Amino acid sequence: MTRLFAYVFAFILLGASVAHAQPTSIGSEPAGPPPRDWTFDIGPGVVMAPWFEGGANYRVLPVPNLDLRYQRDKVFISARDGVGGTLFDAGGFKAGPILRYRFPRNEWDGPGLYGTGSVPFTVEGGGFLRYDQPWFAAKIELRRGIGGSNGLIFDALVDGKLRLSDSVFLSGGPRLSVTDATFNQAYFGINAAQSFNSGYAQYYPGAGLRSVGVGTSALWRINDKLSLVAFGSYNYLADIPASSPLVQGPAGSRNQFVVGSALSWRFEW
Repeated sequence: MTRLFAYVFAFILLGASVAHAQPTSIGSEPAGPPPRDWTFDIGPGVVMAPWFEGGANYRVLPVPNLDLRYQRDKVFISARDGVGGTLFDAGGFKAGPILRYRFPRNEWDGPGLYGTGSVPFTVEGGGFLRYDQPWFAAKIELRRGIGGSNGLIFDALVDGKLRLSDSVFLSGGPRLSVTDATFNQAYFGINAAQSFNSGYAQYYPGAGLRSVGVGTSALWRINDKLSLVAFGSYNYLADIPASSPLVQGPAGSRNQFVVGSALSWRFEW
């Protein structure tokens, strides 16, 4: 079991490398009795996302779809939902610790970043609070970067749920993200040295609204073991990040899209 945890953790780090740490879905399965004690979903996936947050250029990359859980969400290690567990579960409310990852942003990660240096790998640790009903779910997360940006992030998500059949499940709704000045300076700011090296004007953003948007997903259970999921999100960068020279420049855009799909095969024990 320890070896399995290690393998899943390593693959999830690989899969998360093309995605932002911001959650794109509530992450709950259709309502009903929990599956077997342990579930492990694995399969191939593909994601199209900007080269960097605020970028106008996109790349398409294959990513592994991996998800290990104990009793649905008492413990989870997931490329989609991060690493965490549920410590409080009552009346539809669930709460517990959460870890997410934000991989390095290097100055060679797409056009527009040359001369801006790198933002190191960041582990974001914090907690979540989720409220679930058969037709509706909401979740908030508060996380603090450990290394890398060292910034504070607040994310809020709301999803409506719709079961079209026993095998087709849809969800989607609005998203919101707020970040502090430390985070915004790391990813959207331009200090004096970066300005000299890149030619961008200096920019020192404060704290505030980072983005608003919408996310959606569709799950098709082909059979008891095999599932296909498609997902997408759109985020509109708010004025503080959108005023960055990175976003204002020819390689930037405040309109951010992520789309993808994945197959998964489930093991239960």
